Amino acid sequence: MNLEIKEAGDARKIVNVSFDLDEMSEKGNQVCKELSRIANIPGFRKGKAPEQVIRKKYATEIIQELNRKVSTAAYEAVLENKDIKVYSILKVDAGDVQLGIPATVEVTVDIEPDFELPKYEEFELTTHPTEVKDEEVDKELDSLRDQRASFEEVERAIVEGDYVKCSYEGMLDGSPVAELLPDKPMYGKQTNTWEEAGQAKGLGVDAIAQAVIGMKKEDKKEVDADFAKDFEVAPLAGKKVVYSLEIHEVREKKAPAVDDEEFLKALKVENVDDLKKKIKDDLLSRKERENIDGKRSQVTQKFLEIPDFPLPQQAVEDESKSIFQSNIQRAVQQGAKQEDMESKRDELWNEAQVQGKARVKITITLSRIAELEKIEVSNEDLAQAATREAMMMRADPQVYVQELAKDQARISRLRQDVLHDKTLELVASKAKEKVCEIDGEHSH
Repeated sequence: MNLEIKEAGDARKIVNVSFDLDEMSEKGNQVCKELSRIANIPGFRKGKAPEQVIRKKYATEIIQELNRKVSTAAYEAVLENKDIKVYSILKVDAGDVQLGIPATVEVTVDIEPDFELPKYEEFELTTHPTEVKDEEVDKELDSLRDQRASFEEVERAIVEGDYVKCSYEGMLDGSPVAELLPDKPMYGKQTNTWEEAGQAKGLGVDAIAQAVIGMKKEDKKEVDADFAKDFEVAPLAGKKVVYSLEIHEVREKKAPAVDDEEFLKALKVENVDDLKKKIKDDLLSRKERENIDGKRSQVTQKFLEIPDFPLPQQAVEDESKSIFQSNIQRAVQQGAKQEDMESKRDELWNEAQVQGKARVKITITLSRIAELEKIEVSNEDLAQAATREAMMMRADPQVYVQELAKDQARISRLRQDVLHDKTLELVASKAKEKVCEIDGEHSH
């Protein structure tokens, strides 16, 4: 057996594995012997039929098995060859294999790129202080009270922050806006809709939210709304719309007192001190989590800053296709039209390719570090990751793990994800840390 290695582009090689006459004869004889042991031929006991009879009756099957044998031998020879670091085998082509004739199998492989790992112990990563101040606790407490506020009807003039039930209809140059924009009723006509007084929401008519302040139940008035020249709804851009406005109901937002029993009970705490401690602990955990995520994100970014090296082409192609399909699917789910997607197809594909290259570059870097640091994935690691996945998908963890166990490809993907996750964590923990204060910086 002889191997000839040829370049076939960035990080790709073609290996021609040649089998001489003797090797092919040996493999042919081997196939015939194996077949004769199981062949049923009338007039002969199993395993006793002459070789020429076997070769004639099973000519097609012999060639098929011979093809499989030389392909397997070539595949294994390429993997074992010390001159090639295989990333993935893409194609094994044995061509037209015949008995007693030399054969050459063409094996196309993407190879592991050769590049220099960064000195990741010297990475400097930014974090933020995890200290929780009293004013942060108070702010979070106010937010919790706000979320559990009640809305009580009042018979007074509207003030900022009130919730107002109202109706309005807009006219533009004497014509109803509702007819001009039938698919955008919030700019044309609304009946018994709720507005937060004084709250500019960016979506809808801000002038209405402002105009209700000072009005009372059953009051009516006309409101001029001047839309900006660059307003996103083109027919209204730079136009003045006159709205007839009527108030039906006014409700005051009332947040519960800090020590309100029902409020404390809803949050599963005994008293205000317990609540503040819970908030403080939650904020601390959040800040620590943000620091961890931030450090990992910075490590990923630093990997991308490594000088570019040849990437396995097929891996980039597969990753780019996956990203491309996900991006299109997401855009359609968010309301994008199929025809708009088609017109942007080239742009979206180019974006996906950039993202695909970045992802493969990070994957290869992490794999190389994992190998260097001898990081391994235990069955316990896999079980925990599978349980987390199940919970995110709101599936029964036990059932999910059982189903996963039947799918080797998914297990392999999960194993790689866990390996890279552990590697990222290790790199982040080995790096230097710089704590940035809001009003200055210091290091430790």
